[in-house]
Amino acid sequence: MLLLHGLTGTPVDMHYMRDALVADGYTVSVPLLPGRGTRPSDMDSLCWEDWMSSALAAYDELARDHDQVVVGGLSAGATMTLDIALRRKPSAVLLCATALGMGNPIAYLAPYVWRVIRQVPSPASDLVDLNAGAKCYDPAPVRAVAELIHGIGLVRRRLGEIRCPAFVAHAVSDRLVPVQYARDLAARLGGPVTTLYLEGTGHAITVDARRRELAEASLAFLREAVAVPQRAA
Repeated sequence: MLLLHGLTGTPVDMHYMRDALVADGYTVSVPLLPGRGTRPSDMDSLCWEDWMSSALAAYDELARDHDQVVVGGLSAGATMTLDIALRRKPSAVLLCATALGMGNPIAYLAPYVWRVIRQVPSPASDLVDLNAGAKCYDPAPVRAVAELIHGIGLVRRRLGEIRCPAFVAHAVSDRLVPVQYARDLAARLGGPVTTLYLEGTGHAITVDARRRELAEASLAFLREAVAVPQRAA
C-alpha cells in the first residue's frame, strides 16, 4: 500500500490511515515527497514530474515484493494517485479529498505568476479537530500550486481510462476543494466506484474529526476490492 500526503504536508497527513492499514495486515509505504518537510522555498525548483518520479519509485519498490499494490492519497496526493493509476496498474485507489479543482479561483493564476510571486499566505484551515496535528507550509509556495494545477490538467481529461476499483471520499463542507469536484470524479472514473461523503470534517479528512470513519470505510472497501492480506501470526 502506497499512501501520498497533501500538497505541502508530510506523512503525518496519512498516519492514522497507515496505522489502520498496518493493523489489518497491509505493508504500507508513506514517503516524504520532494521539497516537503523543510522550508517552502525548497519547492520552487520542483515540477510535477519531480513529485511523480519519487512516488513512482516508491510504487515500483512495493511492486517488486508484492503482487498487488494499492495507492491512496490526500488532496494533491490523491491527484498524484490518479496519475500513478494512468502510468502503472494498481489493484485499487483510495482518493481522499482529491484536488481536482480549486475553491479559490485566484489559485488558477499561479502558473502565470509563480516566477514573480514565490509565496503567498496559506489558506485558512477548515479543520474541525484543532488538535489534528497536520502541518503544511505557511506561506504556501506558489510554484507548488502551479504544478498541482498542471497535474490536474493531466489527469482530468483521462479519468475514464482509470478502471481499477476506486474509493472516493470527501468532506461535504470542504472549503479548499468543493465536494462537487469529488462527485464529478466519481462520475467520470472508468471502473467501479465507492463513495463516502463526510459531514463534520474539513478538507484534511485523513486527520480531521471523521478520520476513524474514513479509515474503517477504506478497509471495508479494500476487503471487497482486493484480496485481504494474511495477518501475521
